[in-house]
Amino acid sequence: MTSEFRVTAMYYRFASETGRDDFGRAAPSAGTLGVFDCALSDGILKAVPTVEFRDREAAKQALEPYLRDWEQAAFLSPRAHRLRFEYEGSDVEEIDPQPRILNVFPEAATGSGSAFGATVVTRVNREYPPFDAGFTRTPLTDLLAERLRRTRDGGELWPAFAYFVLTQLEAGFGGAEKGDKRRRKMARTLAVEWPVVARLGEITARPDPEIGRKAAKDPAPITASERGWMEVVVVRFIRRVGEHAAGGPLTPITMADVPPLT
Repeated sequence: MTSEFRVTAMYYRFASETGRDDFGRAAPSAGTLGVFDCALSDGILKAVPTVEFRDREAAKQALEPYLRDWEQAAFLSPRAHRLRFEYEGSDVEEIDPQPRILNVFPEAATGSGSAFGATVVTRVNREYPPFDAGFTRTPLTDLLAERLRRTRDGGELWPAFAYFVLTQLEAGFGGAEKGDKRRRKMARTLAVEWPVVARLGEITARPDPEIGRKAAKDPAPITASERGWMEVVVVRFIRRVGEHAAGGPLTPITMADVPPLT
């Protein structure tokens, strides 16, 4: 009789891409990702399936979309974490072995503890970034998050990137409307109050002589306060796309929810 097997646990290493974040003293956390009961401790995520998977690849395909959501949501959080979950291994057992002795076929994690780079740590984190069930990655969030990464690394100026985000959201959520109506439709669909959208549009169109995406006879500088506001708002807009994709209720984004402009 051909032996059959099932996956009993999956292991992933929690790693920082930059090394500036120290999670070595982060409190253990636990929760559910899809059909997996998960526990994250000492830099290792253990995921135990609550349904039967006959091979490791099937289990990985069921779990890893949640891990990618987790990574991206953490990147779009106010702390802008750059993290990843790296597959370490899994445990597999034989189903109904002969003779009736349990045989376990481990593919255990190759180490323990956190794995971070050798750069200077600037933030000590007492907690792991939480999994956000209200956020789901989409092709659009993938595109915008990658552009955000490049912008944060200095590869693109913020007004140009913010305008790109606005036009992408208009294309995705503005329907068949034209001009200002299209932008207003996008705002309604994503539950963003119009003053927030309008102000972001005005700032991105400003002919700032240093960072503006447009030139004009009479330059109009973007203030430091406006720069910081723009960065917070555009990241919040990208995150809202993932919240919309998750299908839950959307709390309106208002001017009271973003930094004050001074």
